[in-house]
Amino acid sequence: MTDHPTRGTARSTRAMIATPDALATSAGLDVLRRGGNAVDAAIAANGVLSVTYPASCGLGGDAMWLVYEPAAQTVHAYNGSGRSPRESDAETLRARWKKLPDRAAQCVTVPGVVRSWEDVGRRHGTRDLGELLAPAEQYARDGFACTDVVAAQFDRNAWLRSRAEAVRWFFARGVPRPGDVIRNPDLAKTIGEIRDNGADEFYGGRFGHTFVKTLRALGSTMTINDLANHRTDEDPPLRLRWRDLDLVAQPPNSQGAVTLMAMNILSDDAELDDLNWHHVAIESIKRALYQRDRFFCDPQTLNVPVAQFLAPAWGKATRSAISLDRSWFPQAALDRGDTVAICAVDGEGRAVSLIQSLYMNFGTGYVAEGTGVFLHNRGAYFSLEPGHPNEYAGGKRPLHTLSPAMVLRDGKPILVHGTMGGDGQPQTQVQLLHNIFERGMDVQEAIDAPRWNYGRSSEEQFTPTVHLESRFPESVRKGLTLKGHHVALLGPFEHQMGHAQAIAIDDKKGTLSGGADPRADSAALGL
Repeated sequence: MTDHPTRGTARSTRAMIATPDALATSAGLDVLRRGGNAVDAAIAANGVLSVTYPASCGLGGDAMWLVYEPAAQTVHAYNGSGRSPRESDAETLRARWKKLPDRAAQCVTVPGVVRSWEDVGRRHGTRDLGELLAPAEQYARDGFACTDVVAAQFDRNAWLRSRAEAVRWFFARGVPRPGDVIRNPDLAKTIGEIRDNGADEFYGGRFGHTFVKTLRALGSTMTINDLANHRTDEDPPLRLRWRDLDLVAQPPNSQGAVTLMAMNILSDDAELDDLNWHHVAIESIKRALYQRDRFFCDPQTLNVPVAQFLAPAWGKATRSAISLDRSWFPQAALDRGDTVAICAVDGEGRAVSLIQSLYMNFGTGYVAEGTGVFLHNRGAYFSLEPGHPNEYAGGKRPLHTLSPAMVLRDGKPILVHGTMGGDGQPQTQVQLLHNIFERGMDVQEAIDAPRWNYGRSSEEQFTPTVHLESRFPESVRKGLTLKGHHVALLGPFEHQMGHAQAIAIDDKKGTLSGGADPRADSAALGL
């Protein structure tokens, strides 16, 4: 780890927002400065990110929220993920494929983010979409300067150049480079329609009908009724008692419980030395992901035994099976995803953790013609295995990687955090919690610290590889190898490790401290 953080920890007394892009953070901060609350700020920031981070998120994707409401001292969990077309079925898909192709039109489920902006905003916000989405429309119409991170995403996704609408707006003058001005007037028009007419315009107006027409031409069974019937659901959040804290996560169909499961296993391991803690943490993540892949699904179709995995007895029994001397290699098929995390806290104590995504980079890469909106590929997470809990079915939500997170003490949030990274999200969260609460780092130091990620070694096949940033000491790198881990060394600050954002709340001092990930264009700013 470096001796000093990559940037100063953001500190303030009134309000704060952290996102992976400085333009989005500025838009959210401006809302807070004008008297809007944390939910308002998160929506404004997400709108801008839908324009400036087109590989990671957008109007054609899903969102999941945790919102702490101070008046009732209650955390609300909102599920802004969509369902598969009701006229589709697994048998038809199995006749063509053993596994759903990642970028197929049949992987497009109803995009839930726009409806969630309106539903959550009406419940907890103070401003309407007409005001909050104005900066996003302006950046789409007038242009924004492409950052190094976004340029790298365009460059590494050469397949996108096979999508005509994507080529029209992003590759007409070659691959976008850092500093190039990117405009998307079609997207500006779509955002303007949402500003004028609300979410109903998106799900039943010009966009909705164009969305359906585009998908059906590509073989999907999506209908306008699939869009029109979509609503944001609210479910009780999950909680794990850990130390003197409550870890809060999104319930299934989210994988949010994976973080809690791993922390349940690790509950008595704070005193392990650096090498052995990382080893046991990796082994805990493997076991939590293994159970996720066996049981997690849309809870409206099948009961998910989350309570069993959060029970202290399960954590202790699972920990007892972990050897300090050797690693375990479960059969798994981990995927990578791209996402944005937005954290916001306002002067009343309201707190938001929002995760929004197209799933993989640029989703399917398909753009609903004339809308500028990339369509996500969240349905690629469905299984085509007969009888699997996450088996594809019409009108069903897939297992979801989006995992907003909070930490409470005595019923009030002391940490609001989140990260991009698909299956890497719980892995980064576990490391952040350890760094902050067991190693005593502040939020910026914890985000800067070198990270690992267990997962795929290539897109073609799964090899259980632990990817390490090169800043880990040699003792950890060699030690993990000697314990049997397949270790791959990466650069010092890797995009693959996720873009984490976090805000710590100190009620005693009356201050906020924010951290933003140097692996992106992140910024945390406060008032």
